[in-house]
Amino acid sequence: DGCLITPDATAIHGRESIRRVLAQMIVCRTQIEVELSTAVGGGEVVLIHQRWRIQSGEQANGWLEQSADAIMILRRIEGTWKLSIAAPWGYRQTYG
Repeated sequence: DGCLITPDATAIHGRESIRRVLAQMIVCRTQIEVELSTAVGGGEVVLIHQRWRIQSGEQANGWLEQSADAIMILRRIEGTWKLSIAAPWGYRQTYG
């Protein structure tokens, strides 16, 4: 039931579709560093805001660096917190 929101606001639904997007990130050698994280919530839902620094590619072959304000929503399902929505928006890019 998960949903991944891409930078162009496309909603990617379902485990297999999200898996394909994440596989592309792995192929591009994407690294995500969480610089700041805050969380608020109550009951069965938590809203998380994070500041990400994202690097893709290799410096020798050209790379892309981005900063993003990521918003995620977690739900408690059968006693375990599960990521329901991930929305990394607000990209700023640097090309090398």
